[in-house]
Amino acid sequence: MQYSVLGAALLVALLSTPASANTPGTDEAPVAKKSLTEMVLTPPPVVDVDVALPAPLPPPAPVEVRLDEIVRAGRSWRFETSRGPIHVWVPASYDPDTAATVVFVHGYHVDVDTAWNEYRLPQQFALSGINAMFIAPEAPAGKNAVIAWPSLRGLVASVAAQIDVRMPTKRLVVMGHSGAYRTLAVWLANDVLDTVILLDAVYGEYSFAPWARASKSRRLINIAYETGRYCDYLHRMLPGTVRIDGLPLGGFPEGRILYAKTDVGHWQLVTDGVAIPLTLRAIAVPLLPDAPSDIPLGLPQRCDPSKQLPTDAALAERDAKAAAAAEIARDDAATN
Repeated sequence: MQYSVLGAALLVALLSTPASANTPGTDEAPVAKKSLTEMVLTPPPVVDVDVALPAPLPPPAPVEVRLDEIVRAGRSWRFETSRGPIHVWVPASYDPDTAATVVFVHGYHVDVDTAWNEYRLPQQFALSGINAMFIAPEAPAGKNAVIAWPSLRGLVASVAAQIDVRMPTKRLVVMGHSGAYRTLAVWLANDVLDTVILLDAVYGEYSFAPWARASKSRRLINIAYETGRYCDYLHRMLPGTVRIDGLPLGGFPEGRILYAKTDVGHWQLVTDGVAIPLTLRAIAVPLLPDAPSDIPLGLPQRCDPSKQLPTDAALAERDAKAAAAAEIARDDAATN
């Protein structure tokens, strides 16, 4: 205790002793030292430093604001099931007597919650302007994952049991991106299904051709980016195909079977707000009386890097590394 008191006294003496003489051997004027109290109470000097702050994200574009308002005016549900979550949205002027049921199935590398939010699916459904109940269930996120909903009828029944509005009484439409082809191919056995929309989602699955040929009341719309080779083969089995170059913003031509090739990109097909509403407008579902037909197709791109989806090149590189690792593992197993 004595040593701590002595040390404190010496510290106070040193801090409070004025500098009355220059340092020996120098001609500098004496510099007054501040007491401990002055050092604590005196604010630090202001230093003008040019700090580059990150640029703020741009405000939402008027189109996005309006679509958000249309989405909020409708009704949304998200509920959990033993097979994963399900999202549902209906527009404000939804009429079950003339509405279609539209089921969107996401592809690999995402789950349904990510797809619903990052693809801005309700905004894209709103942009289509069609009278429909839109459903997005969980689906396989990789080729080794099991199909979450092997029964389309079971999925629709699960939705009907969870929401408090009448289900549509007209057509049943399914739309799938990329790896969703596995789920959609299983659903072809449903005899009520009348329309299939494929967004870069063939990948050697050719059962869509005999399904479309089996009835003239069935519709098939196929958009290809990186699946062109498979799609060319598929549509050779469908001689009534109407072929389109690109995604015409003015709308697709008339046709029961449409095949469009585009260079917009695999992920952009489900994020840029063109392919989804464009194909939905082409399936002869009635438009809503308040459909936003004056809003041009396309959604403003988001600039937050943390919200960006992996690029095709990044996914290809990752898949190549995984394949190489699997090959090394097989070689090691064979050696051992």
